[in-house]
Amino acid sequence: MEKIKDLHGKILIADDEVINVNFFQVMLTKLGFSVDVAYDGEEALEKVKTFVPDLILLDLLMPKLSGFQVAEILKKDENTREIPIVVLSAVSDIKDKVDMLELGIEDYITKPFNFVEILARIRNILRAKDLKKEIKQHRWRFLSFSELEKYLGSFLKEAGKQSEELMDSGKKMLDDHSDNETFRLQVVSTAEKLSESINKLAELYSKFTRVVTEKGEDVFNF
Repeated sequence: MEKIKDLHGKILIADDEVINVNFFQVMLTKLGFSVDVAYDGEEALEKVKTFVPDLILLDLLMPKLSGFQVAEILKKDENTREIPIVVLSAVSDIKDKVDMLELGIEDYITKPFNFVEILARIRNILRAKDLKKEIKQHRWRFLSFSELEKYLGSFLKEAGKQSEELMDSGKKMLDDHSDNETFRLQVVSTAEKLSESINKLAELYSKFTRVVTEKGEDVFNF
């Protein structure tokens, strides 16, 4: 189980109620989070750009821009849509809750607030975010391997084809210079070295694909 003291991340608190802001700021900071605050919707959007939070605690009823408007803007922007939003609201209207959830927010908590519950939800959301990020990284590793495998396969195929063409040309040259023993030995030696190089490449490719198949993404963890 994750220890409370091990919690970390950047949290933006967007709320026009100073008492709420001060409480959450003090508590979350003590637990190890980096915290910034905004007291209206416009300031919240600016802080998202400058502070770049890992999670936003968002009040619904704020001046200038409401929590709904802020969430709508953030969730429609591809640069900010992945930032988790937890709405803290005194309004328990089911329509407001449904509307916010349909926007794509991660959680909606109504008063009276229980800090332990809020902390648990924050922790779970941040852990899910980290897991999602890790999965994406592994996915790209496998895509990169797939592309590399495709490239190596094409390279070996083309190299083999060119090797055969060179061998055919060498045979023709040998036929044309059958009376020249020195030339014949040079052609044979070159052909043997070329064939050996192709075989080594094929062997290396086979070993590489076998290691990745057995160890998965670990082979990329240099």
